[in-house]
Amino acid sequence: MFANYTAQKVKMEDKDFKKERLSLDSIEKLKELCLLHGDDPTLHSRLAENLFAAGRDVAALLVARKAYQVLKKENPSDAGALVAKYGELVAVDDTHPPASKSYMPLASIFKKSIRRKHELILNEGDVLYRKGEPADSMYLILDGELAVNTEVNGVHSLINYLHAGNLVGKSIQKKDRERSATVSAVKPSKLLRFNQKEIEQALVRFPDLLIQFSKEGMLRQRVEVLSSMSLFSRVPLGIRFVIASRSWMRSYEVGEVIKRANHGMNHAELIFSGVVHLYDEHDEDVPIYCGRMSKGDLLGLQKLMHKEAKGLFIKAETNCEMLCMSFKDIEDIMDVQPVVRQKIMDASGSFSEQMIRTVLLQKRVKEAEKKKA
Repeated sequence: MFANYTAQKVKMEDKDFKKERLSLDSIEKLKELCLLHGDDPTLHSRLAENLFAAGRDVAALLVARKAYQVLKKENPSDAGALVAKYGELVAVDDTHPPASKSYMPLASIFKKSIRRKHELILNEGDVLYRKGEPADSMYLILDGELAVNTEVNGVHSLINYLHAGNLVGKSIQKKDRERSATVSAVKPSKLLRFNQKEIEQALVRFPDLLIQFSKEGMLRQRVEVLSSMSLFSRVPLGIRFVIASRSWMRSYEVGEVIKRANHGMNHAELIFSGVVHLYDEHDEDVPIYCGRMSKGDLLGLQKLMHKEAKGLFIKAETNCEMLCMSFKDIEDIMDVQPVVRQKIMDASGSFSEQMIRTVLLQKRVKEAEKKKA
């Protein structure tokens, strides 16, 4: 009886394996078809369904976005079905990030007699403020469109695109009260200016908008983190919003352990601020110092390349802030964004080479010191 049970189990496992293999094969074939027919929503929708069934949520979402962009013009009802299946992020593109709830009701804080004094008119191309300038005001967009840009290694990166009803200028709430990005008008625009006290009073009068404002603030912070890192700065803005919506922030204090030796990392961590130190504890009584990583570096590179250094011990050398992302989500991004795949492969290769050379040199130093003693 046990033998029959075992045989049945083996058959079931073999059947599941074949199913999985067929699924992977169909995904690869559909990918090729989508490359041949880049604007075919039917093929992209089928690929998205297969990816979703295989547990590739982010890849499915990104592929479904391509189908949505075509269908919203040709067949709005089918486009709506994609939104219903994959969520609002399907409708996100570079000029229409996740739509903010309209903050227009905040304008009612001003009486008509003084409202005009708070209005500001921008022509196309006018700069509202530049990165690094003192932050003393927040603005409600009454009409027009604004682009929010930052600079990464001399290259400008779009980090938000705002329409009428949106708020801009959250830097007013930062401790250093310094603008973190440059904002300019894409079209002729009319804005309403608030100082910090006025915006706080206005949001308190509308509790629903205050909650929305707080949620958006966290999402925008994560998008700004991604946009300020060379690894993701060239990824389209819409995709950065998708990554940000699925990521989370984590803080470490000085001396706190991030990864223990002989333990794998559960997720990747992009260093937003601070410095971490790396040690090799593989078959060693005394850990060997392997170097440091700082802002812009990604912890978990080796696991993404399926060659994780188990003996690696990582701890925070200073207070650190990290943007955390699941490995599966990053793998999905690598799958649809070749530039990210190449950057991660290059960074992983460079990191591995540096680690090996550092460990070997440190061991030679220790041996030389032993001989001298």
